[in-house]
Amino acid sequence: MKKYILILFSVLGIFFLNSCATDGDWENENGGQFGFKIERDDTFIEKGIGETNQIKFNIITNYDFSTIPTTFKFTTSLNGSLKLNGQTLVANQEYTFTSKNNIFEYVGNVSGTHNLKISVKNSKGANKDEEFSLPYSISEFTHTYTGGTAQIFQGDDTQYLMKITPGSGQPTSGYEIKFNSYTGTIKLNGVTATTGQYYTLPNIDNFNVTLNTNTAGQGALHYTIKNSTVNKDYSIQQEVIARQITVESMNISATTVAPNTAMSLIGVIKKTPITGNNNVQYKTWISSASNNNTSGIQNTNNAYVPYTLGANGSFNYTMNAVQSGTYTYNVQFKDEYGNESAIKTFNVTVENSLAITTPATASVTLQRTATSLNNQWFQFDIRHKYNGANLNVAAQASTGNGISKIVFELNFNYEGQVINKTYTYNYNNFPPTVDLGNTNTNDGYQLGSWIGQGNTHMISASNGTYTVYVYDKFNNVVSATGTTTVNVIQ
Repeated sequence: MKKYILILFSVLGIFFLNSCATDGDWENENGGQFGFKIERDDTFIEKGIGETNQIKFNIITNYDFSTIPTTFKFTTSLNGSLKLNGQTLVANQEYTFTSKNNIFEYVGNVSGTHNLKISVKNSKGANKDEEFSLPYSISEFTHTYTGGTAQIFQGDDTQYLMKITPGSGQPTSGYEIKFNSYTGTIKLNGVTATTGQYYTLPNIDNFNVTLNTNTAGQGALHYTIKNSTVNKDYSIQQEVIARQITVESMNISATTVAPNTAMSLIGVIKKTPITGNNNVQYKTWISSASNNNTSGIQNTNNAYVPYTLGANGSFNYTMNAVQSGTYTYNVQFKDEYGNESAIKTFNVTVENSLAITTPATASVTLQRTATSLNNQWFQFDIRHKYNGANLNVAAQASTGNGISKIVFELNFNYEGQVINKTYTYNYNNFPPTVDLGNTNTNDGYQLGSWIGQGNTHMISASNGTYTVYVYDKFNNVVSATGTTTVNVIQ
């Protein structure tokens, strides 16, 4: 039994050690919170002495690269030179990276395999060594170029002055160039070139290639140079910087408005670097609405619309408030390269344009009179009269609005029939508030009359209903209903 237990612990111990080793390897690979890894080129074709090898060297961090200084130094086994951002570097001297994406340029000056080692560390103690094997030999010809060391932005023309140097005893004519791939436009000596086609190089000592791309990030031109006996592949790597479009300022005309009110966004849009192209695109949309109506304020429904900026980048956009509610209103911009600005957001309340502030009431008064005829007590002139209605309601319109009219539609029951009445009050100056304040219509008239032998023809009437309508100057309406009270004077 003890033997089996011992074997079990041994197996578990091996498993535990292996697990720890694996965890340790993983930690070393990622470096923990302040660790990093290098994204790099691995395979390099043989170059002629004096030709340039471009080496992609991107630093992938577990943290914000800009917050922690990162340095490097290098060594090489054979005579050669290393450049970064156009600066020639000295071996074993420490330099600070200014960008996490980098393209080193190495030129070998002697034949053989140049073993280049770049050692990287950050201020938190994380470090890595990267080694590169770069083969160089004497070649029938060598190819060199200058240019492309300045910052390259989307849409910029970048010129490269190129040269081919034949080896000793090699031909000085019959050279051609073919551009294999590039995401953008290529010009050879000022003329647009097509990929996949060879072009004759009459002057190998001085020819010009111009590149222009709208694609930001790392990219490369791949091309081939050949003579009658040899063809060699080359590449030019580029780090193209995305242009920026920013909302320098943006204001909305009001954050509380009434329905059908015109609103505007006024601001300044900045494109960096500055160009003479004032064309942009904008889009607007509602991301939240208290009434679930994403059209409650006019917008482009999240679709981009072309726009030409005014002087100094000025922007002016007009939209209408449509329906009452609370909205989150957004605007965003895009430049000609597809770069988008940050989103500018506003919280807007479209107030109900109209509200009944004092509950409506409606009542009518009916009166009965009985006058004796010829002073005879047994014969009467009996009359029923409508004395008019008493109407009460108060209403208020929101800022920028006004009340155009109030309409009362009422009815009541009299002698087995329904009597309908309509009263309209117009307000041509569109006041923001109206209060009828128990207005009497004073429109009395006789309903009926009888000659009777007794004073017995009483008024038979009962309550009815009413609806009151309040209109604003945009013809929006609110309404209320209730009971028409009948008051009878016998």
